[in-house]
Amino acid sequence: MSIEAYVDLLFREADDRFEKMRRNPVTGAIWFTGRDPVGPQKQLACRALKAREAFARAAPWDAPQLPLSYEQSERLKIGGLSHVVAWYAQSLAYCDFDIDEHPSFEDYARGVMSLTSLPPFIKRNRELMKRYPPRELYGLGPGLYWIPV
Repeated sequence: MSIEAYVDLLFREADDRFEKMRRNPVTGAIWFTGRDPVGPQKQLACRALKAREAFARAAPWDAPQLPLSYEQSERLKIGGLSHVVAWYAQSLAYCDFDIDEHPSFEDYARGVMSLTSLPPFIKRNRELMKRYPPRELYGLGPGLYWIPV
């Protein structure tokens, strides 16, 4: 089944399909029936799932699956690599999961490690520093979101 067909199925069978306020079954984004068209929500869901597939192919072997919702990302914020994956996922979501425009995970992680304002449990993590030697990433802004420059 294609990603597009899978997303159509998820939206068609969503528990909230008859509600006014809906939640994207992939990204968790809230939208309103009758006010917000469903098309952009489905496109976002498709991009998110494609980003997850791309991340799985390029991610470190020990990285968790790319979270696609805020709630999933928050659960990964436990320190170490999973914490950086959560930040990366939130940055990618901020860019509407445009995996082609957003920096790779490695470039993003190195950019994060170059920041002086990181929490000590990340900044002092020797394994992360060794894996992702600090290198400035232009466009990495507040909240650790990458913004195209």
